[in-house]
Amino acid sequence: MLAELKKAGKEYKVGDQTIVALQPTDFTMREGELTLIIGPSGSGKTTLLSLLGCVIYPSYGDLWVDGQHINALKENQLARLRLETIGFVFQNFNLLMPLSAEENVAMPLKLMNVKSAEIKRRVKEALEVVDMTDRRKNMQQNSAGCPAGGTAQRPPSISSDGASSDCDRR
Repeated sequence: MLAELKKAGKEYKVGDQTIVALQPTDFTMREGELTLIIGPSGSGKTTLLSLLGCVIYPSYGDLWVDGQHINALKENQLARLRLETIGFVFQNFNLLMPLSAEENVAMPLKLMNVKSAEIKRRVKEALEVVDMTDRRKNMQQNSAGCPAGGTAQRPPSISSDGASSDCDRR
């Protein structure tokens, strides 16, 4: 099992109102599976992916990723888990400026202390897979972002939040 939610949900307080971003949800993601999460705007797809990607904590319920109980992890432990276990391609790519697409793909590998030659090889491979080698030196505002960013570190789990639709518009 890569990830599991048990009655996990997310709420946000806005003044005296409570916004329910994700109703209590049970979900299991297994290695080797391709899972598509579909639904109308506002149904909680991005919130669910953000929970599975360990970008946010659940407000209630339990979340496990890679055998670790996410609710109990500190921020630095969560950051390490994201770096080593989860590839996340955000809806609007969330690239670091002023880095190029190539540098953005390389960043998590550098944080993982991957050797320079291996970084170059993986970045090249990841950009080829998404047909972006011609834009590898482009800055964020001139690039289709970089869906390759979530793949270069070779995580067991990759979550993509509408990234392909964002590319289609460009």
